[in-house]
Amino acid sequence: MAASKVAVSVRRITLWERLDLIPGLLSVVLAGLLSLLSYRRSPKQAHSLLLHVAYAVLRKSTARLSPLQLQRIMPPTSKIYERYSKRMKRPVQTVELPHGVLGHWVGDRTSKNVLIWYHGGGFALPANMGYFQFFTKLINHMDKKGKPLAVFFPTYTLTPHAVYPTQIRQAVECVRYILETTGREPGNVFLGGDSAGGNLAGAVLSHIAHPHSEIDKLSVSQNLGGAVLMSPWTHMAAERPEGHVVDSQGDIVTEFVDTPWRAAYMGGNSKRDYYTDLSLAPADWYSSFTVNSVLILGGGNEILLPVIQDFAEKFQGAFPNVSLFIGKRECHLAPIYNLYLGDRTETQTGHRLKTWLEELL
Repeated sequence: MAASKVAVSVRRITLWERLDLIPGLLSVVLAGLLSLLSYRRSPKQAHSLLLHVAYAVLRKSTARLSPLQLQRIMPPTSKIYERYSKRMKRPVQTVELPHGVLGHWVGDRTSKNVLIWYHGGGFALPANMGYFQFFTKLINHMDKKGKPLAVFFPTYTLTPHAVYPTQIRQAVECVRYILETTGREPGNVFLGGDSAGGNLAGAVLSHIAHPHSEIDKLSVSQNLGGAVLMSPWTHMAAERPEGHVVDSQGDIVTEFVDTPWRAAYMGGNSKRDYYTDLSLAPADWYSSFTVNSVLILGGGNEILLPVIQDFAEKFQGAFPNVSLFIGKRECHLAPIYNLYLGDRTETQTGHRLKTWLEELL
């Protein structure tokens, strides 16, 4: 089947944004240097000086630089996948799907079980090498347990080049491909996503149960094996209690990215819905999800923690098999970003994901 073209409006970085990269990057370096002076081994901070400094650099980068500036200095997801494949001495296995989405195979693509993983980054940032390092560890663990697993990792169109519901449409096509083209049974297919990718995983479950009017319907003959939502961004404009102070010193992002990243995803449309903000859905919306088990993960130090906990509580009240696990002293997406930043210590949330998946396979 020939892949159709997705409607995109490619945004070019302006001359001013290019010039602004110089002071912007200098401010990022300065933030990293200053963070050396603020490490106190506090429970609200990262567990090591390396991560404390690296988190500060990431916070400043996303707060100071625009998505287009970040895309200018960060390699695209497909390029990172090619580098990973070369490093691992494995062939590049990429398929082109309808609506402009690419799918990258990690591991043995003939494995019985497949985890479709949607990466985060506020819909604006590409994936980094930490994802592939994490997938490799996960696949190797499952192989040792005699439970072969492959990961199917999409490259969807980033904002501001395409807006909602393009990314959901692309995410749905990945599931359609795994079920209909590769012939997997739904029970052997698992959805996963982190942050904005968790939003997409939830949107796919929503679309299967409640078809979106602008996206081709996807039917499943039985429940999907499971879904894991890592630090899911399911409420794009969560109100914080009066007087609540956001403490981001132990996290990789700040609250300042919410508004610009949300606006870029919505593309000027201020009306959000249950596909963009799963936290806003009524209880009966979740009850019809066709999935056997759902795992929600969060970090104890991440600024999204209250939103994640509220979402999990609401989900658990309507769906029979939802579990929540919070990693103590961990940041947003710690299993992936800690590896990316050079920390090889297994995270609590990463371990919980591994044991959950092992139980289901």
